[in-house]
Amino acid sequence: MEISVIIPAYNEARRLPRLLDQFVDFRPKFGRELEVIVVDDGSTDGTARTAESYKAKLPGLRVLRLPKNSGKGYAVKQGLLKAAGHIRLYMDADGSVEPDEISKNIHYVEKDGFDILVGSRVLKDKSKILKTRWHRRTLGAFFHLLTRTLLLKEIRDTQCGFKMFRAEIVEPLFSKNRIHGYGFDMEILYLAVRAGYRIKEVPVSWKHVRGSKVHLLTDSLRLIINIFQIKKWHRGG
Repeated sequence: MEISVIIPAYNEARRLPRLLDQFVDFRPKFGRELEVIVVDDGSTDGTARTAESYKAKLPGLRVLRLPKNSGKGYAVKQGLLKAAGHIRLYMDADGSVEPDEISKNIHYVEKDGFDILVGSRVLKDKSKILKTRWHRRTLGAFFHLLTRTLLLKEIRDTQCGFKMFRAEIVEPLFSKNRIHGYGFDMEILYLAVRAGYRIKEVPVSWKHVRGSKVHLLTDSLRLIINIFQIKKWHRGG
């Protein structure tokens, strides 16, 4: 297997078809072995059934069901560890980043020697589309500044739901991860920087899709707490 794509999904029966339809169109254009793993994180709305209904249209699709809702970070971790591809990535179920970004950016990991590719909504590129709401941009800018000041000065956008890894580093990284919620991205990247892995951050096209499960104020507060937890847990290296 060449490429594995992990899609964490909690109660995404309504939004998930948009992304899976994109993969149905993308797969023949990509022209390579492609494994798509939808990780149903204890959904109650038929997310797994929705994903299963695409198996005939999308060869290489797998559906992994978790017994209870354990958080996005946990779902991503389970999917990445069970994937077969020599390159493994995860994408948000809402389709805010489209599959075309895989073919545009895979060369950074596959040919250019980087261990991790980080999609960014902060880095500027006139060819990339960025559609988001002003209050999300404002709060996001504050959070990015805080993260760079206190935790990860090397990375501009830790929270974009598009990241790619060489298979060899998945188990060493994710075996040390303790955060199961949205803050897992920061922890994984912090561990990667400490381990000396080569990281490439690139701008990607991103569009806001209605129905987000992120609660701006409460989840932002949790992320800030996570910053201090990460520094405490991993300060020993």
